[in-house]
Amino acid sequence: MKFSHLITRYFSVLIVAASMLIIPAAGHCADIISSIRVEGAQRIDTDTVLSYIELSEGDEFSIRSIRSSVKALYETGYFKDISFNREEDVLVVVVQENPIVNKITFKGNKNIDDSDLENIIKSIPNTVYTRSRTKQDLSLMQQAYRSKGMFLAKIDIEVKETKNNQVDLVFKIKEGEKSTVREIRIVGNENLSDKELIDGLMIQETDWLSWYTDDNTYEQEKLLFDQSQIKNKYLDAGYINISVDSSIAELTPDRSAFIITHTVREGKRYRIGDIKLTGDFDELPLEELNKEFTIAKGDWYSRQKLKVSINKLNDRIGDFGYAFLKINVATAADDSTQTVNLKFSINKGRRVYVNRIKISGNTRTRDEVIRRKVSMVEGDIFSASNLRKTRARINALNYFKNLKVTNPLSSDPDKVDINIEVEEKPTGAFTVGAGYSSSEGILATASVSQNNFLGRGQKLAFSFSISSDTQNYNVSFTEPYFLGKNLSAGFDLFKRTTEPTSSSSYETDSIGVGARLGFPISHNLYNTVSYRISKVDVNNTGTSFSRLIQAQADSSPYLQSMISNALSWNNVDNNLTPTNGRIHKLFTDLSGLGGDVKFARVVTEHQLYWPLTENSKWVGHLTGRVGYTQGILDEELPIYERFQLGGSGSIRGFKRGGLGPRTNLDEAYGGTMYELANAEIIFPLYGLSDSGVSGFIFTDAANLHDSDLPSDVTDDESIRASIGAGISWNSPFGPLKMIWATPLIEGKNDDTRIFDFSMGAAF
Repeated sequence: MKFSHLITRYFSVLIVAASMLIIPAAGHCADIISSIRVEGAQRIDTDTVLSYIELSEGDEFSIRSIRSSVKALYETGYFKDISFNREEDVLVVVVQENPIVNKITFKGNKNIDDSDLENIIKSIPNTVYTRSRTKQDLSLMQQAYRSKGMFLAKIDIEVKETKNNQVDLVFKIKEGEKSTVREIRIVGNENLSDKELIDGLMIQETDWLSWYTDDNTYEQEKLLFDQSQIKNKYLDAGYINISVDSSIAELTPDRSAFIITHTVREGKRYRIGDIKLTGDFDELPLEELNKEFTIAKGDWYSRQKLKVSINKLNDRIGDFGYAFLKINVATAADDSTQTVNLKFSINKGRRVYVNRIKISGNTRTRDEVIRRKVSMVEGDIFSASNLRKTRARINALNYFKNLKVTNPLSSDPDKVDINIEVEEKPTGAFTVGAGYSSSEGILATASVSQNNFLGRGQKLAFSFSISSDTQNYNVSFTEPYFLGKNLSAGFDLFKRTTEPTSSSSYETDSIGVGARLGFPISHNLYNTVSYRISKVDVNNTGTSFSRLIQAQADSSPYLQSMISNALSWNNVDNNLTPTNGRIHKLFTDLSGLGGDVKFARVVTEHQLYWPLTENSKWVGHLTGRVGYTQGILDEELPIYERFQLGGSGSIRGFKRGGLGPRTNLDEAYGGTMYELANAEIIFPLYGLSDSGVSGFIFTDAANLHDSDLPSDVTDDESIRASIGAGISWNSPFGPLKMIWATPLIEGKNDDTRIFDFSMGAAF
């Protein structure tokens, strides 16, 4: 409260007191209040004012009571000025009301939304305005900006008077720059390095990628999360007595940056001792349940591995219908042996069945699209693992921004309902892209797609891509559940022009239509059958070309009718950035069911990923690929269907078409057989792994050949090999990859490339 208001109160009481003194005790005005009159109250009811006054009609005039009444009225916050006057035996209370808040606006805020600021401040439209409340609002807003790391933020308030004793409040904000984190210090760590502890924290030191990641800004919530992350890292490494005593962010003298210090006490490291499993579950022998443990006696204690073991046990036992299974783990530390004994107690509860599957929240997506992803049906015995699979399968649709799957008890105690609540999100997309590749030059792409067409789960897409070597136009449609079964059916319309001018003097122009049918054979095995019919033109583009290419051009256009089969087996842990698992593929093509082109082709590919370190940051990757193709029924294999190797997708260190059989004019002719092997080690780059940047080193080997070459085509049939390194980055401009490769074994006519660069962007 301002000093001037205190003075006003004081003199109001003083005037009343003085008037009491100069009025004679006996005379025409008695000291008894005959009535009380309130003046100046507009919105506030008179009875409300009187309820805060300690005097009433018939009471004696009292300076003490008047002083208390003034204080009580000010404390209501309704009034900015109050005075008590005496007119003979009438007590007159004159009030001036505080204005009402009409509107609240914020100007200059970018990092905190208006709605969030409205929830922070205490002032609300259509309530009484007070200076003390707005002063509190400024303090709360300043605190909110500080929690976001914006200690240089300046906030002022403008009070605009409007008609009818109302005011508009305008908060003017100058946010300034965020105070970045200059340095992170760990104090007290002896067994885990600073790098291990800092890696993966939400707050990182400022580096050259901070403009993109924005992880170098201080926020109080981030600091508290990092404190728990450091503790979790120690708990996962066996330090059960870890204590993070403090996490402090100190501003530099110029207030532009922070220095963060985490202080830890490690304690001793503990191993797993005895593991005991007890409870009332007897459907499986203990030997089977013990297989679900990801920990063993003698391992370093890890809370994360303990959680994984509990989850696996929960799935295994829950699959017997125990929806309300409880697994408790008692830990007992033995300081003398530095071990932790674990006792798992199982309370399986009642076995239940699925009563009803209820779906809600979907206004566009049809119920059957969601229901067919549920791994249980009404009447099934409840399965915990199937409930988890259901959640994962619905999430994989990518139709919903929020998903909640619960299994409450139904009215029947032996049954549960499966409740699926979703919140839909847009499933259509329009993307435009551009980029550059050292093999194809400038790239341009565009696509329009709808992944949930008409709410049926169907996919419809229109796309094109253009580069210096290729032009692709495609329309595709996919029905993921053809005829109501787990069959994926679709068709494609396409037009493709290829002009490999860097390796040969011809181009191909194809246009056609295709149809496909895909179906799962098992959980990891999937098969796709497709048919394609197309018209292909081969044209000369150079001033000098071989007779072979001329013969191909003279025989075109070709009508090609081909049936294909793709069989794939996949169990990698992540399709985008695998760290563990295998991929096996077998592709077969048969062209000649009508048309002019008759050949058979088979390609098999095998990939293996495995973690080289416990945290899966370093990953090994092996790829092997073999292909064979041959014309059938005495037909010659078209040049555009021959295998070509070289480039970042096969053997690095060579241009595409840069190795293998070549014509007498040094044009890439391609081969009918090839063998390819790649070996990679993928590793994080210091301080950049959380930004999507990784490095890799590799060695490649390949052989492309043909057992029956024309006389004017040569091939030394030797193996080619290369080594190199690269960097990949999921940048804000799209995927970026740089590769440096050196051929170890090359032919005398091969075209090599030491550096490959590719980058794409969607905007």
